[in-house]
Amino acid sequence: MIILDSSFIVAYYNTADNNHNKAIGIMKALETGEYGDVLVTDYVFDETVTVAFVRLKSLGKTVKIGDDISRFAKMVYMEKNAFEDAWELFKNQSDTKFSFTDCSILSIMKRAGINKIATFDGDFKKIRDIEVVAG
Repeated sequence: MIILDSSFIVAYYNTADNNHNKAIGIMKALETGEYGDVLVTDYVFDETVTVAFVRLKSLGKTVKIGDDISRFAKMVYMEKNAFEDAWELFKNQSDTKFSFTDCSILSIMKRAGINKIATFDGDFKKIRDIEVVAG
């Protein structure tokens, strides 16, 4: 099982992104089932389509990206206890610069026993027991 971060998804769709080719390679592995079930959180979905819409300025292209994500990955929704854990992680971080969305990913990963993440955010490498697949 693997969870996707918006940095990975954006790099996959953005041909000008420095990590685009790496993202294509990882996506091929995800499509073959190398990492098992592919998950995305509702917060990552929100962040991804918001960034895509701002950058692309195209509702049609953004909707296609959102639809692709919805078809490819299983959606995991933030619930109250995970939200509270994420808020504590966010408030108490010291050597990282995680966004609240990143903290929500960590909370959900811990609760669901997920240890793999596709991301280009280097701060995830600082977390023990997490395997960063993309970057």
